Amino acid sequence: MITMWFNISNTIFMYSKLAFFALLFYLGACKDESSDFTSGNFYPIDPNVKPDTTTSDTTIIPVDQICWAAPIEVQKAADFNQLFTRYGGGWTGGDATYSIPLPDGRILWLFGDSFMGTVRADRSRPASGFQRNALVVQNGSDLTTLPGGSSAYLAPAEAGWWYWPGHGLAHGDTLQVMMFGFKSTGGGAWDFAYSSLDVATFLLPDFKLLRMDRKATDPTVNYGACVLEDGGYTYLYGAEKVGFSKFLHVARVKGKDMNGAWEYFNGTGWSSNASESARVFAHVSEQFSVFKYNNHFYLLTQHHILGGEIYIYDSDSPAIGFDHKKIVYCTPQSKVTNLFTYNAFAHMQFSGNGDLLVSYNVNSSVFGDLFSNADNYRPYFVRVKGWQQ
Repeated sequence: MITMWFNISNTIFMYSKLAFFALLFYLGACKDESSDFTSGNFYPIDPNVKPDTTTSDTTIIPVDQICWAAPIEVQKAADFNQLFTRYGGGWTGGDATYSIPLPDGRILWLFGDSFMGTVRADRSRPASGFQRNALVVQNGSDLTTLPGGSSAYLAPAEAGWWYWPGHGLAHGDTLQVMMFGFKSTGGGAWDFAYSSLDVATFLLPDFKLLRMDRKATDPTVNYGACVLEDGGYTYLYGAEKVGFSKFLHVARVKGKDMNGAWEYFNGTGWSSNASESARVFAHVSEQFSVFKYNNHFYLLTQHHILGGEIYIYDSDSPAIGFDHKKIVYCTPQSKVTNLFTYNAFAHMQFSGNGDLLVSYNVNSSVFGDLFSNADNYRPYFVRVKGWQQ
């Protein structure tokens, strides 16, 4: 999005990249508090500050914003929306919004392009503190940003490349996360592309990086956009961009180690040849969720062409047959001038009693909006009922 430490031309250049990548996502998841970076302590937000009316949270959804049909019911998740309304001391805004439950009960949140530092009481932010990816640990109602380098928590070895995160899994003392490498392909602000699929392996509980393993170079499918364990396999889902659409592909590895031998669903079975991978579903977004609930598999994805609709489909298979399309939410920010939303994701560890916690990311097509109001670049959350088959 924006590289703030140099000059204004660099700033605009990097922001343009973020805005374009967000566009690709479409074209092709309590008390007001904020945390201190070092101590994890919470400080109250100024109660006299009036929240921005275009993005402030309320659990009541106006009738004219309801696009879904019964039995689906939606409520804004005020607790999570307030938890991620940050004022300083670490991460204060970003996209991607992946979550991974850890064995000790904590939650790891992974973000792409992110802001660090301070947000003022009026929700504006200074032009500083930008980095390419961020890891944030939730322990109850405490969020702690993991300290990284000058521009990212993780960075590829190749000069000029950067990482945006995918999904991952944790078992015992091991955490694995898919990291998507990117590189510039020319001198323009829009000239960049996927450069690699890399598996990052960490030692828990302290997130010590043990190794980085390259699974693909210059990939056409971002396997690991969602990861699911089932039946002794780890499934890695990805999207292939073709024109204005994105097609779902599925890979899998036996067991829990994402560095094992991958095989690819070819439409009827599994092949070790990546070129045989089949397009099993059209019109997913760049980031989406596949999860299992009551012996059914569900695909949750957002409208792939600048739309605010979030859809859910179901299947009896983890790899094919997703059908019975339902709209579960329409993002209100997508109706606000300059704003757009993208890449809804389901967080099953926070879902229960029929509720499905869903996040989506908000961004703006106007550069200054990200500084005038931090709520123009951050995740929002809703709880959905009645989404099951």
